[in-house]
Amino acid sequence: MNRKEGKFMMLPETGPIARGEIHVNELSFLQSKNVSGFSPFANVKLLIDTGSNISGIDKKIIDGLKLTRYEDCSQVDGVGGIHSLRRYKCVLFLGIFGFKGLPIDVVEGDYSGSPYDGILGRDVLQYCSFSYHGPTNTFELQAPNF
Repeated sequence: MNRKEGKFMMLPETGPIARGEIHVNELSFLQSKNVSGFSPFANVKLLIDTGSNISGIDKKIIDGLKLTRYEDCSQVDGVGGIHSLRRYKCVLFLGIFGFKGLPIDVVEGDYSGSPYDGILGRDVLQYCSFSYHGPTNTFELQAPNF
């Protein structure tokens, strides 16, 4: 397996989980990846959610990193109808991205009762190839052009 593809864990009751890092911005990502300095980031477990058009992160992680908030909110269609959620800037790093980080917007959520810290939506999955292998109950996530 090369660094552009990865096999990730499957939680039987939940679904496919990818491990990654959330960084405050591009500068903090570069500082944490280079010897020149250290910048705080959060290690996260993200549920792959092909039904979501935007990724979401737990409010505690957002508050802990002091992510930059947009003035406007995002309208998200979910359980119980349309919700207005706060939106933040960050940089996502997954091992399949090689040495690159992906600047994305995330919405705030409460994942405190979940075995994961947020969801990975189609805003990120558009850069990936995702496949599920039913007989082995495993999935594969690749970033072939990253």
